[in-house]
Amino acid sequence: MSRKQEIIEVCVEMIDKDGFQNLSIKTIADRLGIKPPSLYKHFQGGLDEIKEAIIIYGWNNIDIKIAKSAVGKSREDGLKAMCYALREFAHDHPGVFEAICWHNSYTSELNHEITKGVISSLYSILDSLEFGEVNKMHVLRSLRGFVEGFSMLELHGSFGDEISLDESFAYGVDALISGIMKGQENVG
Repeated sequence: MSRKQEIIEVCVEMIDKDGFQNLSIKTIADRLGIKPPSLYKHFQGGLDEIKEAIIIYGWNNIDIKIAKSAVGKSREDGLKAMCYALREFAHDHPGVFEAICWHNSYTSELNHEITKGVISSLYSILDSLEFGEVNKMHVLRSLRGFVEGFSMLELHGSFGDEISLDESFAYGVDALISGIMKGQENVG
């Protein structure tokens, strides 16, 4: 593993524990036991470049997790597996998850390219359902909105009642996918 990758791994640990907003050149250097200027040897763009590298790390890992979850599955089962994989990533990496949720992937060509893997995994399942291009985008936005929104609220302790969050998530995924499938029937 390169020194640059080691720094990213340390940053991921830090933001998963303390949050993306608390990351700074000083906190990174302190954690690594180095002087802040030493970080610029590996990241000439400073904190902005480090944060971008963390977001890329997150999207790459989500892409792998989602693609693995959908292997051998199609149709509704593939969509459900992808939703659960994204929620699991949120639990495993809450800081990275929050960073990518609030990051616009279209701000740079590199970020746009990185997110294509996640989108292509979802699109391959939607292709098996013969969704049109516009409907694919509606489905992508709906699934992303639900899973990211639910996971973000969950991570922030925003659900205060005693009803199982796992059951609520399962109910929401089932209802959303059922609605998506019903909508597709009405279009075709």
